[in-house]
Amino acid sequence: MASAENMREGLYFISWCGGTAANGQVAVTNLADVFETCQLNYNIQGQQLVLALNFMLSKTLEPKKLKKISVFATNDGIKQKMLFSKNKWTTSWTKQQQTVNYGYGYATPLVISFDLLIDLTPNLTLAVAKGAKHVLDHILNLWKTKTLSDVTFRCKGKDIKAHVMIVASCSPVLAAMFANNFKEKSEKVVEIKDITHNTFSRLLRFMYVGDASLETVQEEEITELLVAADKYRVDTLKEDCALHLSQNLKVENAACFLVLAHLHNSSVLHETTLEFMSKNAKAVCSRKDWMDVIKNYPELCFQAMQLMVGL
Repeated sequence: MASAENMREGLYFISWCGGTAANGQVAVTNLADVFETCQLNYNIQGQQLVLALNFMLSKTLEPKKLKKISVFATNDGIKQKMLFSKNKWTTSWTKQQQTVNYGYGYATPLVISFDLLIDLTPNLTLAVAKGAKHVLDHILNLWKTKTLSDVTFRCKGKDIKAHVMIVASCSPVLAAMFANNFKEKSEKVVEIKDITHNTFSRLLRFMYVGDASLETVQEEEITELLVAADKYRVDTLKEDCALHLSQNLKVENAACFLVLAHLHNSSVLHETTLEFMSKNAKAVCSRKDWMDVIKNYPELCFQAMQLMVGL
């Protein structure tokens, strides 16, 4: 069965589970206002899984040259551009294994599924990307030059100038501060007492450009950045920090990361840390910082011990 969805004007997403057969075909019917006909079929040729797409656009749409239409297909996480030839789009994947073996002589065929993205207006997509870069470049310039800045954040005696509209749009906490009758609204100076200058500057920069360049940041500062992002509810940055930390788990930092995830409600870091600890239980539990977790956070210790013993 295939399902189709309109992502935006000219951009369509099709998801199809072809089942376990060596070949299959399906007609997409729920976008009749876009496609007069739309058919998918696949077949397995040796170790090659071949997918073909054929469609005819509705006569109500503006005529388009089929060669200029962009189509991408994904199978098992591998995304490829489909090639247009002889009025259809095709692509293929190499499949080393056609069954899943569960042992004891029992095997079941792999379920074959595809995700397709059909872009009838690739030039528009490119224009949107260029437009986004244009806007981003100008916002980055505002951060660098501080032109027309209208608020000052004071961290440990050092000032950082910013723009109320930008930071308020990214942080509900700052938005509430400037929208209500806090003294910061009239004085336009915000005292930051519990976050270092470098960390708060990195937090503000993320609000402007959406990138914290975590690859270049020390682990300790990333943990501070996660705390700051949680306090000011910059959720995207908080998730980025949690993901980065979860990818750098070690015996030496596992207990610290578990507490960090608990205190700042990070499910990603919490789950990955517990999983890491279950696989390295002996090494983690022999450390002094784990003894501190047992003493100060018994509920976390209980969760970890349950996972370690397989409950």
